[in-house]
Amino acid sequence: MPLGKIMNRHTTLSRACAAALVALACTAHTQANAEDRSDDAAKPQDAARLDDVLVTGSNISGVDIQDSQPIKIFSREDIERYGARTVTDLLRELSQRGGGTGNFTEANSGSKQGDTPAGFAGISLRGLGTASTLTLVNGRRIAAASFASGSENFVDVNAIPIAAIDRIEVLTTGASAIYGADAVAGVVNFILRRDFEGVRVDVSYADSEADTDEARYNANIVAGSNGSNWRGMVIVDYFQRNALFDRDRGISAVEPRPSQQGIFPSFNDLFAQEFDLVEAGCPDAQRFDGRPGFPISRFGAFCELNRNAFTATVPATERIGAYSTFSFEFDNGIEWFNEFAYQNNDATANSEPAPFSSEEVPFDHPGMPEELRIRLLDAGVDPDFPIFAWGRFTDPRTISNETESYRWLSGLRGAISGWDWETAASYSRSESSQVGVAGIVNVAKFRAGLRGELCADGRLTCTPGIDGLYFDPFNGQAANDPAVISLLNERVPRNGLSELYFWDAKISGTWGELASRPISWAFGTEVRREEISDSPSPLATNDPVTNEVPVFGFGSTAASAERTQYAAFAEVLVPLHASLDLRLAGRLDHYDDFGSDFNPAVSVRWQPSDSVLLRGGWNSSFRAPSLAQSGAGLTLGSGSLPCSPGSEFFNNFCDQFADDDAFLTEINGNPDLRAETADTWFVGVAFNLGRNTSFTADYWRFVQRNLVDIDELELFRLALQDPTLVVPEGSLGAGEVGIETRDGSIGSPIEEVHLALTNIGRQKTDGIDFSLEHRIDSERLGDLRLFADATWTNSFKRQESCDGPDSSGRRGIGECIDGARLVERVGEFRFPDWVGSIGVDWSHDAISTRFWANYTDSYFDDDTREDVPAGRKVASWTVFNLSLTWDISKAGFVNLTTRNLFDKDPPLSLGSATNVDLFNHNTLGRWFTLSYTHRF
Repeated sequence: MPLGKIMNRHTTLSRACAAALVALACTAHTQANAEDRSDDAAKPQDAARLDDVLVTGSNISGVDIQDSQPIKIFSREDIERYGARTVTDLLRELSQRGGGTGNFTEANSGSKQGDTPAGFAGISLRGLGTASTLTLVNGRRIAAASFASGSENFVDVNAIPIAAIDRIEVLTTGASAIYGADAVAGVVNFILRRDFEGVRVDVSYADSEADTDEARYNANIVAGSNGSNWRGMVIVDYFQRNALFDRDRGISAVEPRPSQQGIFPSFNDLFAQEFDLVEAGCPDAQRFDGRPGFPISRFGAFCELNRNAFTATVPATERIGAYSTFSFEFDNGIEWFNEFAYQNNDATANSEPAPFSSEEVPFDHPGMPEELRIRLLDAGVDPDFPIFAWGRFTDPRTISNETESYRWLSGLRGAISGWDWETAASYSRSESSQVGVAGIVNVAKFRAGLRGELCADGRLTCTPGIDGLYFDPFNGQAANDPAVISLLNERVPRNGLSELYFWDAKISGTWGELASRPISWAFGTEVRREEISDSPSPLATNDPVTNEVPVFGFGSTAASAERTQYAAFAEVLVPLHASLDLRLAGRLDHYDDFGSDFNPAVSVRWQPSDSVLLRGGWNSSFRAPSLAQSGAGLTLGSGSLPCSPGSEFFNNFCDQFADDDAFLTEINGNPDLRAETADTWFVGVAFNLGRNTSFTADYWRFVQRNLVDIDELELFRLALQDPTLVVPEGSLGAGEVGIETRDGSIGSPIEEVHLALTNIGRQKTDGIDFSLEHRIDSERLGDLRLFADATWTNSFKRQESCDGPDSSGRRGIGECIDGARLVERVGEFRFPDWVGSIGVDWSHDAISTRFWANYTDSYFDDDTREDVPAGRKVASWTVFNLSLTWDISKAGFVNLTTRNLFDKDPPLSLGSATNVDLFNHNTLGRWFTLSYTHRF
């Protein structure tokens, strides 16, 4: 795409918006010329305008437009009453989070490459992913996390200390015309404290009532002082969380589909043997060798492994952060403002032990049990040739990740001739260092150890039986010398760095008049440069010749990319009538690596009476591939093909075996990715039903095109149309896309899948948000507030390829048109129709309480997976919570929050590896948080 070329994708509406902005500017200019000459009285008010508050979703200051767009606000009081000690604790209360796997959770944190980096958390709205949700701090961007989550860059909200937050504003519709790319699904804006006088100390302790230790500790101090023309503040926050493991809860302790590769490996010579054999030493309850109730697999006998015995549900983490502000107002009314933030996060993540496959073991290995040797000989194995092993190591893969984040911002703001102006420069960075702690095994050393050729100094050239050391894969690997295990383990360091340089300038004021009201304007420009690098150890990246990674079951992506972007934007609020406002916005972005694009927006606010307000809007979005996508190297991972009788692959790739087929994956970057585009609509109504009651309902709709993603199942669908994508094991070179099966045919066991980032097509979703609030104020009985928030998702459809009608019987399958169809996800696995909360606040004298319930609707389980009954549903889940605050003195208060008050277990989800859908539910159980706050 030629640089500087405006993308030829503008609709008639977008052109009309741009033309309208120009026409209004001309009209206003004519009127303003006469007005400005006589409007000197406005000038003394300039200083007062400095405190005008900008609403998220607009650059116009001094005008209350909050009710013209759907915004959810979490106040400081909400933070305290919800008992939230982290950002993710609070944002789980948001009904607009949507379905899928992008919600506010660390449930997919782990040590494997496809996992979210340990201790990180991103934000997704509407289930559209972190790449489509823009995260801001005080209305400005900050650096993305130093490690990507898969192929998605995201802002790590765990780098924002909860003590520094004054409020969170969540704009739940698109805002690319205001903020640029990434604001497709909406904006989450963290407004940090900036004005505090005195000293405030807060300490808290939280834990479940279970006999395991998942304790969380938090302490913070806020100190500030104000002078006649200056103010400063410092916040220090400390947080520690112990790990919660899958094994700590009965529902998640045993996975529904244990691994067939265990610590007692399966053996086969791949010649004489028809089926695999496993040692008799494998415990009876884990040994599937054909006994009644313990059937063999399609490959033969195996010793299963419960991976949930090793994995962490929520990783252990420790964080310490500081945030400071300083501002000074000069005699001319100009304010100099500064912010500095520092955060250090340490986290540890665990995953199940790494697997090994088809590894040669000499038949004369000294550790082989005699009973196994006899059975192998009886099966016709030639003792002059090796046998092959499929199993796992004993230690879980464990990594430690330390991340340091910095943010500095300095700017000036003031007012001139009735116009507010502001400019600021910022630098932010996220730097991570990751090392392997245990379970990362060197391939070459392991193979040398199987042959007895591993030397005590780590060399691979010693002689078996003389100076060589053996690794013993037999007898549950219990006989191995710790010194040998230490030789095999690698630390595989990985370093990541993400930096953002940012400057902007904007001005806002009134110019002209319509319907006897002023026209409000905002103009601005922005320059930013982003740089990202991910530098893993060579031991964790693929060999360019063999395409193998030097360690088992662990890999990292080398990535390096940079981008400079320039933007100009404008916005106008036009009063068409005393009760009717029109807001137009437009933004031109230029990327030095992806050309230019203009995104317009239009919205309308009509208030025909004091009790009714109507609002609606449309905007377009353009998102170039993220730096993690454009600079991606090779990504290693794993997957599994769903093979239940209801799966679309049961009669082809699964060869009618109802066991999910696990495989390794290689994911390559793609230099030919196109930019994503999107259109967003919303229309809503707000009712004031009397002085103390309000109700809102907003319909929303998002349509995305050229969506950039990785869909391994899509490659299998394409292979059914083009069988040349299926090749024998070991046939694909680096960068080649295809599916390797054992003999190169469809239906043969899958060994490895090579994928590439691609534009998978369309995705669209729509639904309605509801909100209700009613207040009752009584001097004698106290103040009462009833509230309810809910989101109903009507549809969430995603494109997949096809070559005709679907015969699998899957639900939600659309018509196949021109090789593509849309598949409905709402009501399917992890996509509930309804999510909401309802509650009541009550306060009187020194006591205040909040009692509320969170509801997640039922949905179908993943019945494409083995052993999940067809049509099975994951039950709905309602959790009640209670928060009690007591002002024990004028200077201090204590809060006790109990989540899941009645200790209701999460619903069983057989489609999840943990028996629980951790993206919509949790296994914490009844959870207590006790805090005390004192102000000096």
